[in-house]
Amino acid sequence: MMHQSLWSQLKNAFTKKEKDSNTILTNDINDPQNKARSKEEETSDFSQILKLKNIKVDVSVSSENELLHYLARFACEQQAGMDEEELYGQLLLREQQASTNLGDGIVLPHVIDDSVKELTMLVIKLSNPIMWNDEKIDMAISLLIPKVEPDFLHVKYLASISLLLLKPNFRYALSEAASPEQIADMFINGTN
Repeated sequence: MMHQSLWSQLKNAFTKKEKDSNTILTNDINDPQNKARSKEEETSDFSQILKLKNIKVDVSVSSENELLHYLARFACEQQAGMDEEELYGQLLLREQQASTNLGDGIVLPHVIDDSVKELTMLVIKLSNPIMWNDEKIDMAISLLIPKVEPDFLHVKYLASISLLLLKPNFRYALSEAASPEQIADMFINGTN
């Protein structure tokens, strides 16, 4: 039995509902021509989990394994007390369960671990694309998830990341972003 990729599952979850193509969604409930966005269409507050120090650009790796090692090392730099080899092993295991390749050059490796103190988002932009499950990728968006997490917040962030990445303009702007500041601004302020 073939498993759907994470991206396929998330994409399907958000595209099942039929949308009224004539409706323009805004946050302005006072505009009678538009409907306000529902809670499920709003994105999470990325400023809670994404800091400038969590973003690296122009990273040079040559393989999927090397990128996962880099992510584990980078994660340990962000939060003291984490075991790099344990994180690497968990990232590898997660990838074996189902690919986190979202397509369009982006992967979403994530890990749940006892040593993670707080939900954290990491963004790695590569200097050159690498192969990941027979596709070229040049960006990793990663979540470090505590084993005990109130309200399963990471699910809301995964959904918000997916919603943003469904937008062609956002994906394009993200691929063109050249600095941690630009990337942070896109997620935190919703600019693209």
